[in-house]
Amino acid sequence: MDYADRVTWKIVMENIIETLTIYIWPIFFSTHYQRAVRELLTFIQAENMKVYYPNNLSISDPVKAAFLFIEINFYD
Repeated sequence: MDYADRVTWKIVMENIIETLTIYIWPIFFSTHYQRAVRELLTFIQAENMKVYYPNNLSISDPVKAAFLFIEINFYD
């Protein structure tokens, strides 16, 4: 049990590197959730251009509504 409570330079450096890795990782790599949302927004944008805009409709970004509902806009 004494071993678990020791503070050495090795343990301090390991903890510093682990902490930095947690904060630096998202700067270089996106999460699966971020990639899925980006793909969804690209799909909605493409569908708006092909289908909805020519019919005076559009689907709003569902991220703005926290995915609670899908907003379809009608233009006169």
